[in-house]
Amino acid sequence: MRDTLQIIAAGIGAFLGFICGLPPILIVLVVVMTLDFITGVIVGCTGRSPKTEYGGLSSSTAFIGLLKKVAILIVVALAYLLDYAVSSTSGIDFAAVSGATCLWFVASEGISIVENAALMGVPIPDQIRQLLEVMKGKKEV
Repeated sequence: MRDTLQIIAAGIGAFLGFICGLPPILIVLVVVMTLDFITGVIVGCTGRSPKTEYGGLSSSTAFIGLLKKVAILIVVALAYLLDYAVSSTSGIDFAAVSGATCLWFVASEGISIVENAALMGVPIPDQIRQLLEVMKGKKEV
């Protein structure tokens, strides 16, 4: 048991060490993606998920959600590679593509968190609800 706890503690320490070395916007993105996944699971637990016929949890739906998160990280990695290519060839520290990409996905994941909160019954101000409907293309301004 002690060996298992040491392995878990070492794993957590390694993960935190890795995370702390990442750019702050990337840390924010990973945290927001995690929060979106958690709120999505909570919505499924409440039986209000629009992603399943019966509104409940679905392992395949959760797996597809995780695959989408991986795809987001792949796009972000591509953006960082583009920034690296510009920086290394120009000698200028360049992070515009990766920063904009991360901000886009942070906003997208944030909207999803608010949508999940609304599905859980959390009261959302009308202005935010209307903006979400406009962004989803359901309503015009």
